Amino acid sequence: MWIPYGLQGHLKAESAPATIEQSKADRSERDIVVGFFVMNPVTQTWEIDISAASATDVLQTTIGGVAAVVAFYGGDAGKVNEVIYRLRAPSPLEAFTVCYRDLEDRLARWALELGRGMAIAGWQIADPQHKARWRCTPFRPSAVALDPTVIEGAPPGHQAVLALYRNARNASDPAWRLLCAVSILRSWQRQEEPFASTNRRLAYTGGHRREHRVTFEMLVHSGAIATAPDLRDRPFEDLIDRLEPLRETIMRQLDRPHGEMSGFEARSALVQMANLADTAAREVLLEELAFCSTSEMLLAS
Repeated sequence: MWIPYGLQGHLKAESAPATIEQSKADRSERDIVVGFFVMNPVTQTWEIDISAASATDVLQTTIGGVAAVVAFYGGDAGKVNEVIYRLRAPSPLEAFTVCYRDLEDRLARWALELGRGMAIAGWQIADPQHKARWRCTPFRPSAVALDPTVIEGAPPGHQAVLALYRNARNASDPAWRLLCAVSILRSWQRQEEPFASTNRRLAYTGGHRREHRVTFEMLVHSGAIATAPDLRDRPFEDLIDRLEPLRETIMRQLDRPHGEMSGFEARSALVQMANLADTAAREVLLEELAFCSTSEMLLAS
């Protein structure tokens, strides 16, 4: 079963509904606590390679012009696994936004200094004045069954494109996932190899490709229903057109880094579109392998 990557679930309220509503309605400045779970995206462990014993000092800093306190906590392995902010703000979500950007900047600086992978895994928010709490952690998929004697390896002409899709599935960064998936979709749209060879065999056998459209299920599963709901029932060609400016932005940022996709909202949108590109690329590749596995196609090859 295909699963989306990088989507953070909705903030789950851990307090009574009346308490949550009181917190949302209050616009007065008050203490807000925002805690982040951090992880190493390479090892997939919910900790980063910073000794908790070395990070005992509480930082007094300023975030977005507001005084804030930052503290670090470790897990059983003695590594930092949580970073907690306390600052004054008129709403929990506003506090979260500035804290998220601050921690992203800190992790980028620490990754450079230490040469280790670091990312935000989830978060929790508390409004002590109203005793309101929220929590957000990513979906952790379970194992799925596979019979390796039934599912064969890649056909010789398709090894490279399937390896590219595996790169998309293996990547923790949504920008790289989008680049890999768009590369597959563009080759499919332009009828380049290996799709060109399959098209010739289809013509020989009288077969044809079906028209691929963005379904409501694809939008929901990828999270892109929030970013691109207008793509529903549109052909994949329209999706590729929508993805192209994102691809160009990523390439431009590689040439001239200037933060076009920084911040929580921009990253969330990128994650959703990368997931949508991923599931579309998977659909055309599954069709491709289905064509290659039929006896008629094998005889015609």
